[in-house]
Amino acid sequence: YLENLRIPFKLDHRLVRGLDYYTRTVFEIQPPEEGSQNTIVGGGRYDGLIEQLGGKSTPGVGFGSGFERIIMNLIRQEIKVPDITPRPTVIVHRGPNALGQAVKLAQELRDNGITTVLAPAQRSLRAQMRYASSMNARFALILGDDELANGTASVRDMDATNQEDVLQEHIGSYLQEKLASRTN
Repeated sequence: YLENLRIPFKLDHRLVRGLDYYTRTVFEIQPPEEGSQNTIVGGGRYDGLIEQLGGKSTPGVGFGSGFERIIMNLIRQEIKVPDITPRPTVIVHRGPNALGQAVKLAQELRDNGITTVLAPAQRSLRAQMRYASSMNARFALILGDDELANGTASVRDMDATNQEDVLQEHIGSYLQEKLASRTN
């Protein structure tokens, strides 16, 4: 997904995080401008943790971050933090190829200033729509095999409870127009 989103990364097979319950993948995010203590976020997968605590096998991922370092980076980059978080657009995906396109579409929408969340993978369409509702989503975008074949996404207005198909290349402008015409 990082390659699809054109996010630069470097694999380091010698990276070790301090917690012994991490499995397989660990990660750190380090802005290049920082000094020796430059990790602002670090974490990894801990698929076996719940099982070690007596529960059933549950995949998981976690992270820790230093808020002071994040704030210092925001200040250094002169990023203004918005006062209010707008209602999100939730991307619902179904079918074997939809998740990759959903990740790419989510990043494109975020790049255009639209707060976007992916519904949890491997859940039914109904469960993902319940998730969108629980997030108080303004819109739900539905991507499945049919939509991928047509180059569209079904855009569901969660307030008006209507739905229409929109070409994926026009979704950003479509949503911006809809969001501008209504208050959140």
